[in-house]
Amino acid sequence: MNILVISSNYPSLQNPNYGAFVYNLMQEMAQEHQITVISPLKLHDANKKKHTTYGQEACEVKRPLYLSLSNKKIGFIDTDKLSRYFYKKAVQKSLNMIDERPDIIYTHFLSNALPIMNYAKKYNIPIVVASGESTYTSFEKRSVNIRKKLIESIAHIVCVSNENKEQLIDLGFYQEKITVIPNAVNYEMFKPMEKAVCKTKLGLEPDKFTVGFIGHFIHRKGPNRIIEAIEKLNDKNIQLVCVGSKGELTENDFTFTLPPLPNDQLPGIYNAFDVFVLPTLHEGSCNVIEEAKACCLPIISSKGTSVEEQIIHNKTGLLINPLDIEEIAKGINRMKHDLDFRMSLIENLKDKIGENSLGNRAEKINYILKNLI
Repeated sequence: MNILVISSNYPSLQNPNYGAFVYNLMQEMAQEHQITVISPLKLHDANKKKHTTYGQEACEVKRPLYLSLSNKKIGFIDTDKLSRYFYKKAVQKSLNMIDERPDIIYTHFLSNALPIMNYAKKYNIPIVVASGESTYTSFEKRSVNIRKKLIESIAHIVCVSNENKEQLIDLGFYQEKITVIPNAVNYEMFKPMEKAVCKTKLGLEPDKFTVGFIGHFIHRKGPNRIIEAIEKLNDKNIQLVCVGSKGELTENDFTFTLPPLPNDQLPGIYNAFDVFVLPTLHEGSCNVIEEAKACCLPIISSKGTSVEEQIIHNKTGLLINPLDIEEIAKGINRMKHDLDFRMSLIENLKDKIGENSLGNRAEKINYILKNLI
């Protein structure tokens, strides 16, 4: 099968941490199919320092440049609309350079289906959308005509959670065209490792209880709420490691920060943590939680979100109110001092190794794609 993938979130030498979940799935599917990825690159990213690699690449990747003007209102000018226009032109430029017409188009997120709707209709190519958005506010901002056209153009949607599915149905998408297939993990890469060794490699104090966070340093993800919770505990034997960017952390003397890293460098990071904490406000299906689980790392994360589909309270982690600093602090304190409880979570996570594999997810998606051709 010849699959064309449209994704604004795909790793590059400039941004090796971007879209690891998209990349991992495509590498798995490329074992069976011919895959071309169109992933436009922002002009200002093109001049970034390049890393040596983001991993082995089994797909053909096209990276047309486009001008991104952020999301601002300057008088009557909406820079977000201009950015979307330039992005669409970049995708269409690459479409014109494809020699062999694809059998199917697979886009990551609804927004990436918009630039190829006319192309897909012209050549009668099915569009499948992978939908794992944390919210659908960007779709709701589109005109009624665009929304209707998108709903009718999509042959199928692969949702990563039941919460995503229900939201899409509420927005008018057809229930019979939606399948829920949660995000998965590569168990060969993400697995338990020797914790003391991993801590030492990071330059951490091996005897200190290590709280870990991976994600953007933004309000929705909540790293500053973790900092506030640890400050409340006032425990000098707790250290925090935050991996990410795009925001600022509250200054303190117990946090170590690391920049975003390629996916294959993360297993050693997870295994340096004693607990993974993510007080997120919204998620589609959280990849970092699946990676943490595969490393048998106890988790503290958010009730009232799709995370409830990923964590069993008191079995594989703790579910807390992500805005309640006291609750976050109590969760961290319990993980630190109740060793029997923490070990029971680790044992339960060990029992679940392999149940949500990347290979199984790829197989389910392949089944959908083949039935649409």
